[in-house]
Amino acid sequence: DVVAIQETMRTEFSLVELERLSRHLFAWHWLPSSGVTGHSGGILLGVKDATFEVGSMDRGSHFVSMEVWERDMNFKWEIIVVYGPADHSRSAAFLAELHTKIASATLPVVVVGDFNLLRSATEKSNARVDLAEIRRFNDWVADLGLLELDRVGARITWPNRQVTPTLSVLDRVFISPDWELRFPLASLQAITRIRSNHVPLLLSSRDERP
Repeated sequence: DVVAIQETMRTEFSLVELERLSRHLFAWHWLPSSGVTGHSGGILLGVKDATFEVGSMDRGSHFVSMEVWERDMNFKWEIIVVYGPADHSRSAAFLAELHTKIASATLPVVVVGDFNLLRSATEKSNARVDLAEIRRFNDWVADLGLLELDRVGARITWPNRQVTPTLSVLDRVFISPDWELRFPLASLQAITRIRSNHVPLLLSSRDERP
């Protein structure tokens, strides 16, 4: 019902390209990739037209979002898809932008994506971690009152492409307490990784539809 892709490395998509992505009708919204050649970052978000009615859409330097009305549940919420900078000198600005976005939300939120940040030193396979950055990320989560969904499946979500790879947890799903109240049985599963060096995550709200 919802598709979120990070690091598209695309500045735009044609209608024909988007229609080929699914046999179902989707509403799409994207953040163009950055850089001189357009080969850095980029986010694509789509929601199935049969499931959702789309309200307002928004985007910033590091996120895209849609307010949606889930028809079967008669429930309005907002999905925010993020792609955090790999350059950690920009992490503070990334978190500040997201904080402003989430704190101003008037609906329950789901915040998903590649944050490129750790919450614990145990989320990386080597000792090269920035403890101050970890504290800042955890303070950000606590200040917004977000809940991270526990993931089942893969222990890590990103191995780099080296002979001796670094393994990290970079991809996450956060939910607001009012979203959890509506979907208390929601679960998050890491599924089979194909081509990408990130593990895809499947969020199920457990309302009889994945």
